[in-house]
Amino acid sequence: MKANLFLGTALTLSMLSGTALGGGEVSLLPSLGGTNSRAWDINDSGQIVGTAELPTDAGSHGVLWEDGVVTDLGVWGAPTDLSHAQAINNQGQIVGYSEIVATGAREAVLWAPDLTMRNLGQEMGAFGSSIPWDINEQGEVCGQAALSPGFSKGFIWDDANGGRTEGTVSIYMGGSNKGLNNGGVLVGHGFFFGDPDMAMLASPDGRGGWDEFEIGPPGFTFSIASEISDAGVVVGFTNADSPGPWNACIFTQEAPGYVSLGTLPQLENSEAIDVNESGLIVGLAFDNDFALPDRAWAYLDGTMHDLNDLLYAGSEFQVLLGATGVNEHNDIVGYGLTKSGALAGFLIEGFGNEACVADLAEPFGQLDFSDVTAFLTAFGAMGAEADLAEPFGQFDFSDVTAFLAAFGAGCP
Repeated sequence: MKANLFLGTALTLSMLSGTALGGGEVSLLPSLGGTNSRAWDINDSGQIVGTAELPTDAGSHGVLWEDGVVTDLGVWGAPTDLSHAQAINNQGQIVGYSEIVATGAREAVLWAPDLTMRNLGQEMGAFGSSIPWDINEQGEVCGQAALSPGFSKGFIWDDANGGRTEGTVSIYMGGSNKGLNNGGVLVGHGFFFGDPDMAMLASPDGRGGWDEFEIGPPGFTFSIASEISDAGVVVGFTNADSPGPWNACIFTQEAPGYVSLGTLPQLENSEAIDVNESGLIVGLAFDNDFALPDRAWAYLDGTMHDLNDLLYAGSEFQVLLGATGVNEHNDIVGYGLTKSGALAGFLIEGFGNEACVADLAEPFGQLDFSDVTAFLTAFGAMGAEADLAEPFGQFDFSDVTAFLAAFGAGCP
């Protein structure tokens, strides 16, 4: 990965073009019986992790959603009150933290595929809180912790070597590693008191250490790198375009060091949170004055798409607030506000994939009478699967005509 720390502007943006938008049904993820939940990450098997409140809203626990079933991941022993699941890899390893509410102390934890827990914060001998942000396919974990007295800095942990302070350029007082790829390249940020954060990248040096770099725009600007793909695409956000609001961006080696992705209308700020290998980027946009609700987005075809455009009259959500994870199938997870006023995790499957809109029932890939039945059922329920023609949100004969045309054409 050292030979390709991160991609140049032209190649990066070319990965984001030429895809017809397909998919797009927004599904609400089940809760643990409490009011609120949030989804944070999804792997290529469709396993989703996040947080959900317990019945009577007596605290919240990290959760795993799989095949429509939610599992409570528990907490790390008494007197821990809360837990949160942040990221999951394709082996089913999960990282997050347990928290003691009375003190606010957080300890990094790792759930094995069988959901047994390890306290990485204790194993690393962290001083105070330790927070993991990401895990790669090799089981390497990155995050922030003070592994010696002082401010928290970026760390990387693996089972063979334990935790090491890496990723925060040595001149900075503190920092965090927010993401890493399968080549072990770390991205995040560092800070001084009174100065804005600077985006950083650390690449394995081949000798068991890392070469660390500032990658944010130069000058007195704020920048944070959130994630890096195996292809070397680094995403995050910076205010280099403005002394105030910041916008989602791709960090590049060409001057001025970033490509701004912009933001959604009426919302001054945006943040890129995750990116997959095809270059689909997800995140959120928000209002400088917090007068308007946040809005989740996905960046594709050189455009920031408001994921709220996928909602229809019968949707359980009133607004999708943030998109926090995307896998290699273009499945997106995040959280939104339901029509009852609760926060809830959502799943969007196959965003941007070319869809066979008539293939609505098993066996998928084969069009038969079961697909016709599924369409009629969805049409009667005003389901998104049956909303196939303009004016969208209005179910009429044009949708029936569109379905019959797609059914007759067959699936590619």
